[in-house]
Amino acid sequence: MLATHGSAAGGDAVVLNPVADTTLIGAAPDNNNGGQSFVNAGVTQNDTTNRALFRFDIAAQVPAGSKILRADLTLEVVHQPPQDGYKASAFDLHRLLQSWGEGNKTNSSSLSSPNPGLGEPATPGEATWNARFAFTTNLWNIPGGASANDYVSAASSSQQVYGILNSPYTFESTPRLVADVQLWLERPENNFGWLLKSDDEAVNWTACRFGSREDTQNAPRLTIEYEPARIDRVQKLGDWLAVSFTAQANQAYAVEFRTGLSSANNWSTFTNVPAQPTPTNVVVTDPISNGQRFYRLRLP
Repeated sequence: MLATHGSAAGGDAVVLNPVADTTLIGAAPDNNNGGQSFVNAGVTQNDTTNRALFRFDIAAQVPAGSKILRADLTLEVVHQPPQDGYKASAFDLHRLLQSWGEGNKTNSSSLSSPNPGLGEPATPGEATWNARFAFTTNLWNIPGGASANDYVSAASSSQQVYGILNSPYTFESTPRLVADVQLWLERPENNFGWLLKSDDEAVNWTACRFGSREDTQNAPRLTIEYEPARIDRVQKLGDWLAVSFTAQANQAYAVEFRTGLSSANNWSTFTNVPAQPTPTNVVVTDPISNGQRFYRLRLP
């Protein structure tokens, strides 16, 4: 995973590549293509449907307790059907509700099926059109994934895709897209990524290949702007340690502590700070007699 950090108006910024991506292949429902340099989404000229899956590790790169301000996903189209048949289509991102296995198949050396978009027979634990994890009981609710059961019915963001000439395409920030990323930051165990599909799968010739994480020149890029929860100052006041920070309006905070930096030292809640109507300087004090402590802010 590539992550680059910087600053943005109103907050910090980070650009992430996926930690997993793959294609659900309607024409080869038991095949996997997770190691391929592209993912496929849309409907082919043969009326078979493909859907793409992407997952980004938000919690590994955005500080805990941050408030997500903006999220934009940029995809590169690397292949499209012939111009005489290709139809531009709106594509939608939907938050996934189920886990899945990326797999590593590519079809790069297959003699029986030279089409690299068809992948190869899946091995245990890999995502296919039929299964979230092949050769297990973990299937999609319906092949290809079911709306409301396997993915959220409402799209988090949409973008009209016209083909290679207008690439790249950015699925721009929306309240739903921001909420997805905020959820994955606060609850990493619920981070199953997004499903990308054509908005109208009754129309064929819309299928496009989008660069995957294996294509380092055309990998998907998730740009996140966030406002970290920062402790502004720590000072000794007599027999007390004072921890101060600026609480943003209408945002609650939790001040947490632990006694060591090792992962064996769990974070515990020291105090909860209720939301204030206006930006407020908050000072939390702790007796020095409590011994060594490390502190952090978190959004509850």
